[in-house]
Amino acid sequence: MRTNLIKERLASRLLCTLALLLSYWVPQAVAADPLPTAQGRVVLTVTGNITVTNSNEPLRDNGANEVEFDLALLESLPQHEFITKTPWTDGEHHFRGVLLQDLLQRVGAQSTRVKAVALNAYFHHFDSGSPELSSLLVATHFDGKPMKIRDKGPVWLMLPLSEYKELDTKLYYELLLWQLKSLDVGYGEDL
Repeated sequence: MRTNLIKERLASRLLCTLALLLSYWVPQAVAADPLPTAQGRVVLTVTGNITVTNSNEPLRDNGANEVEFDLALLESLPQHEFITKTPWTDGEHHFRGVLLQDLLQRVGAQSTRVKAVALNAYFHHFDSGSPELSSLLVATHFDGKPMKIRDKGPVWLMLPLSEYKELDTKLYYELLLWQLKSLDVGYGEDL
């Protein structure tokens, strides 16, 4: 009887360990697939400590890797959407794009620390692993249409502010960069 209990506990621990290992290795294996080269106008560049690029250059181990996204390449990633009000627009609007966490997983990000930079050089540092940022959207569509530069596009970081009132504060507004041009993964870390 005691031997069966020990075997059951050992089997349970083994299964938990296996599940933990798979949860780490499976996303890494998926992220290792190369990305196609951007064919259209590049709208977002992800640099830094990433393991997947779309250039023909070999990966660098100093964290100086780069991947360029055009709109079609961003749209090829899993899409999410929500309706929300913002401090910069009137009424509720529909935003669609890829979740930042999905984008970072796809490029094999090796850090949760990110520096987001807009076309006008405004930037913001943040920890993308924060639970409250799990719904941070790299929005490419506003009310069903691709965003143009004059309309805060072509890429705008957005949170569902109307759904989560705790995010509807100045602290999170500073993160919601419009005219986003780049994300630097691992910025400021010693690599």
